[in-house]
Amino acid sequence: MRRRKFIINTALATSGLAAGVGSGKLFAANDTIQIGVIGTGSRGAYEVALLRGVPGVKVTACCDILADHLEDGLREAGSGAQGFSDYRELLARRDLDAVIIATPLYLHYPMAAAALKSGKHVYCEKTMTYSIQEAIDLAKQAQKSDRVFQVGYQWRTNPLHKTVVDLIRKGELGRITHIFAHYHRNGSWRRPVSDPSLEKIINWRMYREYSGGLMTELCSHQIDVANWILEEPPEKVTGIGGLDFWLDGREIFDNVSTIFAYPGGVKAVFSSITTNSQMGVVMRILGTEAAIEIRREQGQEAFIFAEPSRREEKREAVDGVSSATQKAWEAGEGVPIPVPGRADSDDVTSRIALDHFMGCIRTGGKPESNAETGRDAAITVHMANMAMETGEMQVWKTEYSGQGSDG
Repeated sequence: MRRRKFIINTALATSGLAAGVGSGKLFAANDTIQIGVIGTGSRGAYEVALLRGVPGVKVTACCDILADHLEDGLREAGSGAQGFSDYRELLARRDLDAVIIATPLYLHYPMAAAALKSGKHVYCEKTMTYSIQEAIDLAKQAQKSDRVFQVGYQWRTNPLHKTVVDLIRKGELGRITHIFAHYHRNGSWRRPVSDPSLEKIINWRMYREYSGGLMTELCSHQIDVANWILEEPPEKVTGIGGLDFWLDGREIFDNVSTIFAYPGGVKAVFSSITTNSQMGVVMRILGTEAAIEIRREQGQEAFIFAEPSRREEKREAVDGVSSATQKAWEAGEGVPIPVPGRADSDDVTSRIALDHFMGCIRTGGKPESNAETGRDAAITVHMANMAMETGEMQVWKTEYSGQGSDG
């Protein structure tokens, strides 16, 4: 535990995202930021635990419709936290400064909209909304509000991903032409249910009326990074999905394969399967001069592969001294990209993201993952789902970016 705390604090310090960085102006109602957590299942209770003991932050309210989930949240929050089964009652507490929304996808929009209306800062887990129209509407509501609105794409504040994006911005890869990403697992994704009447509450990810499936729950992380790297959303999307293996009553696809066409001719390919984990979680960004590969779901590492004609200059850009770099490239191996404060688990990346949220509340700053980037990521993944469901290519519309209607 001491080592974990040291790693978290080191990552926060080196990333420049520790709470209180900035002007120190406090937008919260009091010196201690009081947090309410809506949805204390596995993710919500986990985030409550991450916030426990953080100076200047206290979880004082939890909400969940399942008694055992609520108990988990309250236990992690510690003494004095109040429990609710109705999120509207939690939002009515005027002493709460902010809320974390960690509920099933279909509930994100009504809860986030109500939280903004009640004057709360909002940290909404990804994907931001269940539909494209909800994403457009919620982004507009967040823009009109003076509250901080952050979406739970923790890779946006991860030191590793920030280093990768910085290298790309500096031109180390040359012109980006392709992105290939896969989020592969081997498992049913199903959770045990003690009472059949709770099936859709516990396994909401399996059903279309509650979930966007693999695209919203897994692929959206990498799609958000692609939007970030390319600095704009795709122009069109096509894809194919299937329900071919887990024939257990679920409705969402158990495998998805999609292609996104971005401005400038960039093509991005995203896939997720549930029947083999050998390829794992990997993202490759290919440029005319080099490529970067980001590996693993947690504790990610990044490697650079230089094109033969550019190896000498890229070796200087990466380490400046090591002849081992050239030997590695000649052997077809990647060279690790050094990242100060590299996070070695989701504990660290999630904590950095949450701490970034608290810092924005204190300073009035705009989160790295905000309502606009969250809107674009949500629309992008929903376009992919629509393409797979209809068999028709989906095209980005002007109104998606809040710029009027194609009419």
